[in-house]
Amino acid sequence: MTNEIKELRKELDLLDDQISELLLKRIETGKKIVKLKKEAGISKDDPEREKEILERITELHPENSELLKEIYRRIFDWVKNR
Repeated sequence: MTNEIKELRKELDLLDDQISELLLKRIETGKKIVKLKKEAGISKDDPEREKEILERITELHPENSELLKEIYRRIFDWVKNR
């Protein structure tokens, strides 16, 4: 394996660490919202809000919009159903 590949893999490892931390923060914040909604008697489902998020994220990165939609839908489901 070349040194360049090794260095790129190190970079990926660092990025993965950062991404996983941010995902966990996003999930925890979402869980807090679900809890507050439950306490207030509000439905945890908010398709309009989810649509807004998907539109905003995919507008930022149209080249990867399908992947981002898939990832975010999984996050939404995870937060609401765990």
